[in-house]
Amino acid sequence: MTRSRHSLYQGVGMGMLRAAVNIHGPDMPPWPGASAPIQHWRSWLATVWADDVFRQAVSHASPDLDRRVRAILNGRSTKVRRVRRAALATARYAIRYTRRSTPFGLFAGVTLIEFGDVAEASFGNRHHAVARPDPVVLDAAISAWEADAEWMADIEICVNNLVRQRDGRVHVPSDGASEFSLALTPAVELVLDVARSPIRYSDLADKIGAEFPEAEERHRAGLIAQLLQVRLLRSALRAPATIVDPVVPLPLALRESHNSTVAPDLRLDATVQLPEVIAAEVETAATVLTRLATHPRGTSAWCRYAVQFADRYGEDVEVPLELVTDADRGLGFPEGFGEVSEPPRPMTLRDRLLLELAGAAAAEGSRSVVLSGATIERLEAAAGKPALTPPHLELCAQIQAASMRALDSGDFRLRVSTVSRAAGSMTGRFWHLFPHVGASHADLPTVERGAELAQLSFHAGRVPADLLTRAPQVLPRVVSVGEFRHPGPGVLFPPDLAVGVRNGRLYLTEAATGTHLEVLAPTAINFLWNNYTPPLARFLAEISRAAAPQVTWFDWGAAWTLPFTPALHYRRSILVSARWKLWARALPGRTATLDEWAGQLHAWMGRFGVPDHVLLTEDDQQLPLNLGQDMHLDLLRTHLAASLPGVAVLYDAPPADADGWIGERAHSLVVPLRARS
Repeated sequence: MTRSRHSLYQGVGMGMLRAAVNIHGPDMPPWPGASAPIQHWRSWLATVWADDVFRQAVSHASPDLDRRVRAILNGRSTKVRRVRRAALATARYAIRYTRRSTPFGLFAGVTLIEFGDVAEASFGNRHHAVARPDPVVLDAAISAWEADAEWMADIEICVNNLVRQRDGRVHVPSDGASEFSLALTPAVELVLDVARSPIRYSDLADKIGAEFPEAEERHRAGLIAQLLQVRLLRSALRAPATIVDPVVPLPLALRESHNSTVAPDLRLDATVQLPEVIAAEVETAATVLTRLATHPRGTSAWCRYAVQFADRYGEDVEVPLELVTDADRGLGFPEGFGEVSEPPRPMTLRDRLLLELAGAAAAEGSRSVVLSGATIERLEAAAGKPALTPPHLELCAQIQAASMRALDSGDFRLRVSTVSRAAGSMTGRFWHLFPHVGASHADLPTVERGAELAQLSFHAGRVPADLLTRAPQVLPRVVSVGEFRHPGPGVLFPPDLAVGVRNGRLYLTEAATGTHLEVLAPTAINFLWNNYTPPLARFLAEISRAAAPQVTWFDWGAAWTLPFTPALHYRRSILVSARWKLWARALPGRTATLDEWAGQLHAWMGRFGVPDHVLLTEDDQQLPLNLGQDMHLDLLRTHLAASLPGVAVLYDAPPADADGWIGERAHSLVVPLRARS
């Protein structure tokens, strides 16, 4: 019966369970006081570090912390402040070890789930780890190789297709949201022309020598090395993002000299089946969140951009992508693409309704609000009903049930964590662990009927995030941005693409054939953090869906500034949990003892109805805390002291028996969804 409930979505293939490897953590003695001597801190660390499995997991995740703790235990580090900092870092890992399901090294991994008649969950201990290289260490090794002309002689290189020319200078994206610029000299101009397609390093050097015979060989090599260093040139040593293991294209000598790995991706030894009612509840939650989207017809920035495009070029006129996105010759990028956060937006009727909802809950002393159909309709009407349904997305949630019997009988809650912009966003980086899963994304629906789905491949804007953009190619064609890649069938580059608008909706097309394209970006990187994503990659990933509802976790809008917002429940779903903001200025300063500080904190908690068990949240990271324990209080105080805005965002934690159905194992479920016809 539940399956007949009206919903906008249906599942795509199998879901993915993310779960902690361990149920029990290391033994932790009482937390030393702030004025405790170094021996107490060292003793606390020694006890925790004695757990071999925990120590191995932390060592993989943070070799630096491993070195610091070893130095402390060996007596080489004698400053109390440094020892206490190491203890705090270890404490955070100890909590994460058993209470967080986000895949992370040896702490948590993933497995596939099926939906059936009854619930089933069994876990073994033969988990499969797939190690990949540390992006920072690998980048340094490749950069050193690229600086040597002799080593590079037979390596192919090409111009980065993110390079732009303006006012006699060449601009190249650099780390984060910054860029590097250099003068467009005759030599640089020659390189831009000759290396548009892959060319051997030695051949490029010869062409520079033929054109500029007065330049010495070392100067030619120096120029190419500099252009590689600033990313104007990309070498074949840097594997495109559809190659999961970036070590694969390296020469044998470089591969053998590079043995640094990060904490691995972990495929759990587990078999999990969930009842169909869970799938139905996921579909319902996604439907309600779509109806309650803040931007049901696209963000204001994209709406303005579509109008500007139509005014400048007209409808059904297809303009080269590189011209449109050039700020001098075209429109550039939509507003906000060059910043690291979303610009503020004006107050809306939706904001006023949500402020009223949150204010009423606070006045009544209620931590939650049950949404009625009428309330949803009011909020939906206030924001404006969507003209279309997003073709696909992913929903991540925790299943809260005290036991398997409770789950089978329908006694559960679905606590939504987040919703991704598209299918594959959260699961794509794990497709290499389950080779058959990605193939199910080939027949995903598109916004425009008949458009072709292509896979976006690009390097992250910051080197440490490189592994987050790597996913095997699962679609017939790929759009390659900022990479070294040979032209060929199934490969598209920015110069191959054009942009048009029809009926007020922007679209992307292959210039040579007129085929309309929609781009799938299998990465969980948040595009609003522009320092992690090249603007052109974000543009391509968003343009086709720019007029569709932007579905994310529930957005409180202007009510986010309130010190408290209640949980919102619909049927068996918790769409968003109760949330409090704690400001450092509301508590004593650094000179206060922990007892004095905790006394003021607990008084604040009493006034605002904050429970002892909360989730300390920063971006998409959550740390479970028990504010009745000294160690957890110290972690919260340290967070407040280090936070630039001086604020801690606390969410209501799940009930103590929430993970009972899965043997008390911290978990979350990711379900890819597609729009119903």
